[in-house]
Amino acid sequence: MMRSVSWFAVMLGCLASAAAGAVNLLPAMIDAHAHYSAPDAAVLSPEAVRARLDTAGVERMVVTSSPPHLARDLYRRMPDRVIPLLGVYASDLHKGNWVHDASLPAHVEATLDGGEWAGIGELHLFARDAQQPVFAQLMQLAAARKLVLQIHGDVEVIERAFAIAPEVRVLWAHLGTEPHPEALAAMLARYPDTLWVDTSVRDERIAPDGVLLPAWRALFERFPERFVVAVDTFSVNRWQHYESVVAQIRSWVDPLPQPLKGNLLHDNAARLFESFLQLPTRR
Repeated sequence: MMRSVSWFAVMLGCLASAAAGAVNLLPAMIDAHAHYSAPDAAVLSPEAVRARLDTAGVERMVVTSSPPHLARDLYRRMPDRVIPLLGVYASDLHKGNWVHDASLPAHVEATLDGGEWAGIGELHLFARDAQQPVFAQLMQLAAARKLVLQIHGDVEVIERAFAIAPEVRVLWAHLGTEPHPEALAAMLARYPDTLWVDTSVRDERIAPDGVLLPAWRALFERFPERFVVAVDTFSVNRWQHYESVVAQIRSWVDPLPQPLKGNLLHDNAARLFESFLQLPTRR
């Protein structure tokens, strides 16, 4: 009986090693849009987050949170896996009115002084509020500190961002609020050095049944260094399906040729956050 138990344990160990090896063989990926907010932290420890990344074969993730300190704390526990963005919301209740909070820019600046951040965001903003002074101040702050700004907004917001700070680097979430290849092509051509776009939560739209539609493939081929893949863990439920969402992303990216495949999965995000990743403490 002891011999059987021992054999079974050896077999389990071999299977686990094989699974780990299979994960390690997956092409490198950076998830360029993730959240680790209070409800997530209540059920997912940093160790659990690391385990999900390992299982999905994700090398790093770009993380924001509300309240902001959760992303900072996760980065400090996992500096080799997390690229932290400073969220400006104390909670999701702040999402709709942050741009009217005149005290916010000073608070954001003080928080940036007290931690290590790769960027600011995700900022939810739409055309009706694009002219608000608070937005302008955050844009100027991001530009002055050479930080990436992650924006969830429409075309008018992106245009306003670059009118305020032409040199700022913007990561536009979700292929924009109205994702159409022609509209994105126009924006990427207009801002050739400062605008990147993430694909989060648009996989079914651009690649139904895991097959990338020709118009989207043509767009990615036209701008091979401007798009980044992402999951967007906007809820606990999204976290619970993290591995399957990553598998869905890989299903439409994997058939693409190199270097486009590597750019989408990893290299574009690595270049976007290069200045942060190259600091000695991030190696």
